[in-house]
Amino acid sequence: MADYGDLARYQDQALGQLPMLQVYSHILYFFPMPHGSSREQIIHDLEAAVTKVRTDVPWMGARVVNIGKAEGNSGIYRPISCQLPKQAIDIADFTDEIPEYTTLHAQKAPLSLIDTEKLTPVPGFPKKFEDSDENPAHVVRLQVSFIRRGVVVDFAFEHNMGDASGHFGFVKLVAIAMRGEDFPPSFHKVASRDRRNIISLLGPNEPMLDHSHHKRPPVTDAAPFIPRRDARYHVFRFTVENMNKLKRIASQREGFDPDVPFISTDDAICAFCWKHFIIARKDRFPADTTSRYARQIDGRKLIGLPPEYMGEVAHTMSAWMTFQQLAEAPLSTIASYLRKRLNETNNLYHLRSFATFIAREPDKSTITYSGKFNPDVDIGCSSIRTLDGVFPDFGRLGRPKFIRRPPSVPFPSTLVLYPGSPDGDCDAIGCLTDADFEAISANPEWNKYVEHIG
Repeated sequence: MADYGDLARYQDQALGQLPMLQVYSHILYFFPMPHGSSREQIIHDLEAAVTKVRTDVPWMGARVVNIGKAEGNSGIYRPISCQLPKQAIDIADFTDEIPEYTTLHAQKAPLSLIDTEKLTPVPGFPKKFEDSDENPAHVVRLQVSFIRRGVVVDFAFEHNMGDASGHFGFVKLVAIAMRGEDFPPSFHKVASRDRRNIISLLGPNEPMLDHSHHKRPPVTDAAPFIPRRDARYHVFRFTVENMNKLKRIASQREGFDPDVPFISTDDAICAFCWKHFIIARKDRFPADTTSRYARQIDGRKLIGLPPEYMGEVAHTMSAWMTFQQLAEAPLSTIASYLRKRLNETNNLYHLRSFATFIAREPDKSTITYSGKFNPDVDIGCSSIRTLDGVFPDFGRLGRPKFIRRPPSVPFPSTLVLYPGSPDGDCDAIGCLTDADFEAISANPEWNKYVEHIG
């Protein structure tokens, strides 16, 4: 029998060792205040659920530390045992400070109405969270905030310990516990999988691919990340109907690469966003300016892992086109090119090579998913639109109507495709400069397929 309490088994060999992941990711769930339930009952259920998760899944009850960090060496991130927090969850009352639930629901929860500093217990990306004995970096944290006629729950997840699938795995476990159910018999095998050799690194006779475009000078006190004052996060909704229309347009034979067998709905959405983000900028740059589209890939299938595996398995595809090509080419050309690049990249050798590239670099602070990223011309995208079970039943709280990734420090040209509603809509959370947003909002073709929530 595997010793799931042995925390050494959860030290990621490569992909979870990037210093860029020394942050908390956040997911906000919004609920109407359940009829006949008190705040005390809701707090009790959440505390019991989080405590069960931390107890039954030992690494989720741990804290994350960095060992061996020195000049030219970014050290090793690993979970270590710690006492459970004295308070299982953070509790806040913003009845008179945040718009009431009915207002948020009626407006579909625009980011302009979401106060990240109030609704989250710890900062999010890109602000690093430093572990200390006084304020340990617990793997999971949860805050419940009461607003008028509603409840907001923030699920915070330390990013070195897992990607978006792992984060939503935490959410699903809390939901199961709140329904008073036992975790599925097989959950220990998946949630507590040994991570030390999850990916077979390249051997000495296997050439490593070129991943140099992932390197960039590290963010330091001497060279800090400076937020753009002219950039803001927006939610853009693609309904199921409009996604189907875009996929049909992007699948048309005219301009479609004959070597590509098919495109996905995500390919169509990504192509549409890439094209129109660049159209919004084209008058400010020469026509031959090259734009890069960096897109996250889930590597679970490549190494035979089930969707429920919670560790980091992300690698990145990059595609390049000029401003003129993006502005003039039909959507089918861009979408099929994105799919072709994805097919070329989404293979086991690329994943093993990327993991080896990270493992061999002593100072991993020089490596990021986006690397040499120019927000004026490039786009960085990840998609969790198709993840299953992201609107679970939370027992007394019921089933949420919408979720949000809370806005953080503005990072222009980033785009995340999120599940927008239980009905299957997609909410694209994008960060744009004010000039780009003004230009894209004036584009009739964009407005034909996209609803701006805010």
